[in-house]
Formats: sequence, C-alpha cells, structure tokens
Amino acid sequence: MTTLLPLLERESRRRGLLPAGELLTPERAFALVRDMPYRRASSRKPEAIIEEWRGTCSGKHYLLAGIFGELGLESRVIMCTHRFTPGNTRHFPAELRALVAVRPVPDVHTYLRVNTGKGWTVVDATWPSSAGPLGMTVNRVFDAGTDMTLACDPIDSFEVPAGQDPQGFKERLIKEFCGPQSQLRDDFIEGMGRWLGEST
Repeated sequence: MTTLLPLLERESRRRGLLPAGELLTPERAFALVRDMPYRRASSRKPEAIIEEWRGTCSGKHYLLAGIFGELGLESRVIMCTHRFTPGNTRHFPAELRALVAVRPVPDVHTYLRVNTGKGWTVVDATWPSSAGPLGMTVNRVFDAGTDMTLACDPIDSFEVPAGQDPQGFKERLIKEFCGPQSQLRDDFIEGMGRWLGEST
C-alpha cells in the first residue's frame, strides 16, 4: 500500500512549498492540498493528484482523507447535491453564466468530515487561495472543531458508507441527480477549471 505522506512531503519540498525541517501537520497538509490548482487530473487517485499537483473536489478530498488517516485523524467522505444557478455564479465568466441562465447546472460536491479531537469538523479544500480574488469561497484556516464553509449551497448530503469506493458512490449519485444533464455538468466543471487555471 502506498504511503501518501512521504509522497506529499517530497513533492511539496520539490516545489518549494514546504521548507526543510517543517513537518506535515494536518493544518499544513490541508493548506498544501487546498492550494493545488482546481483542475481535473488524469485520475482521482491520490498519487495522481500529488504527482500532477491539481485536482477538483473529489481528488483533493480523497487525497486529504488518506493523508489525515496517516496522521491519525479519522475522516468520512461526504457527497452533497447542489446546483450552479444565476444567483451563485454572478462572479463567474460570461460563458459559464450563459449556461446557467438557460437552466441551473446540477452537480455533486465532495468534502470531508474529520474527527479532529474537538468533534467532527467539516473540511472543504476545494478552492485554492488564488481563487479568492475571483469571488470563490476559500477556507484559509484549519481550526480543529470549527466547520469550514462549503464550496456550494448543499441540497442533500450523503456519507459514503464504510468500505464503499467513494468515486463509484459519487458516479451513481451523479447519474441519479444529474441524469440527462450529466454532460452539461462535465462541460461546466471543465470550464471552471479552464477559467481558474487562466485567471489564477
């Protein structure tokens, strides 16, 4: 089984993001993963997220769940349904706002609940710090016991059952919730990645 902590530490040091002698604490690991660019990697496997240094909500949080586990923190992967609407995308570029103007774009968001020792805490590392000036909600501090702000307006939330593949669970939920709009959702996510990549 691959140990993720040394992989994240090595890549972080190689990129000049983790000074020599600084240890990977849960707070530091969160900040490193959060600030990875928001773009789909070739795979949602944690190793690919580290190697390519990018990810969307799924890849980032699957990686964080593994990292937190190696640091001794219990995590639960949570999925929630939501929609991109004209109201919550006012700061998005015109081409993405045009899509939601026709109809809201359904999506399934991934985040974590983490047992920090001060209770179960909502953790959301979706948007990098560089996306803050674009109007995205950035969680800048990992404060044990304090819930972070979700990167969406949730409708219904679902905890991935123990032993189930979280990506398989998510794909079933996408099929149920997004249905015939699944391709529209994919196009919208790709468009967000391009926008954030070009603007940050």
